[in-house]
Amino acid sequence: MMAQSIDAQQVYESRHYGTPGDVYLYNRFASGFSNEGMTAAGANITWDMSTNLELNTHVNQIVEPGEGIDQFTFLTVCALSGLSSTDCFAAWNASDQCVELKDSLQLLDFTLYDLQRYQTKTNNLLLENFIGFKVDLTGLPTQAVIVYQNPDTTIQFPVVYGNAWTSQTHYGLDLNAAGQNILYNATQSRLTTIDGWGTLMTPYDTFVNVVRLRSDILRIDTIIQNNKDTTILVADQVEFMWLDTNYTLPVMTANGIITPNDSIIINALEYIYEATCPTPTWVADPGADTFYIGPSGDVTIIFNILNSNANTYSWDFGDGQFLESTGPVAHDYNVPGEYAMSVTGCMTNCLPMNSCSFQIIDFVIIDSTTTDITIPGEDLGIKLYPNPVSDLVNMFIPEKLGTQQYQLFDIAGRIVKSGKIYAGSTTIEIEDLSEGVYTIQFQSSFGLNREVAIMRFMVMK
Repeated sequence: MMAQSIDAQQVYESRHYGTPGDVYLYNRFASGFSNEGMTAAGANITWDMSTNLELNTHVNQIVEPGEGIDQFTFLTVCALSGLSSTDCFAAWNASDQCVELKDSLQLLDFTLYDLQRYQTKTNNLLLENFIGFKVDLTGLPTQAVIVYQNPDTTIQFPVVYGNAWTSQTHYGLDLNAAGQNILYNATQSRLTTIDGWGTLMTPYDTFVNVVRLRSDILRIDTIIQNNKDTTILVADQVEFMWLDTNYTLPVMTANGIITPNDSIIINALEYIYEATCPTPTWVADPGADTFYIGPSGDVTIIFNILNSNANTYSWDFGDGQFLESTGPVAHDYNVPGEYAMSVTGCMTNCLPMNSCSFQIIDFVIIDSTTTDITIPGEDLGIKLYPNPVSDLVNMFIPEKLGTQQYQLFDIAGRIVKSGKIYAGSTTIEIEDLSEGVYTIQFQSSFGLNREVAIMRFMVMK
């Protein structure tokens, strides 16, 4: 848990806010939660969000503008916002960084996801010039942007309790070029207040010196369809940011709507989750390097995970089949040969994100129905006891092996006994054998299974 000492509220300045290269892991609440205490405002407040232990993590990061969308693509899709090429160039050149988020927005019947907020940061202001996103317009993910006709002021520096400001902007989107006969325009007004400071508690950290920013956003959407139908939608939204001078992005954010009776419904909440990936210790283990296809025509190999500390495993079984799992897997093979199975294990709830390690497992599969194969009897589940033995050998033959022909060899390789034994428990009398080491060989009575199992035991009188 993080601890700080504080005598008074902090002042969050431009130098505290991030620049390209800053990366944080966030945990998003994956289920419903109560607003109780979250929206409280004032001095020396404690916001306690520590009761939800569910993990659903992702990365938010600041990158260079060209890392979010290349300039050519931006200028191409910028024309959909109704701006001239000059205005598009100006918006691009004004942006010195991009915040990549996993947030989504609803626009008409479309969900905008993988948001990218393109910003200008000065000593006094954090301005948002345009947003990038992906949207499924025709069933395929499409990169798009919405460009503000004048920047939106999201933060005024320094952030001090009691400060306030307003910002207005408008933007448009012509979807005709994307095959949708829709013209969309929006006007947006933002009223931001620094309405609280104090302590923020999450399930994994306590931030004892935060300042809270609240933005009330009124968005009026005008939609023209088929050049005649005009619809006006009014969205009354609220955004919260909890800022800490030790972190270059908000330590927590919450987004929601304001209802007609002025109550707040939060529908998205996430906070910084500080976890560093440990050294990978996991190992995939099939238990052997040789496997046998039996009468069933296939063999099932169980790939166990030892010392597992990865969250996801990606399997390439070497036969053209692939699988994603969170733990051990079983896979059926029906073609003999040499295989190289590969598996990648990744840790998804820590940084660096996508901390992964890789393993290749080589093994051989032999078709025992067409080739005489000698296998240790123990590998087939055959049991022989006691060992050493004096007069009776006790054996157990698994049901799946069926009736077996056996031959008993002395140390010189001579057959001293032979016969048929059935699945289940049985005994062989060996009281007439002299002391020494003997080998017993088993093979299916049906002639289809070419597996020859061998075991050894010692006779002591």
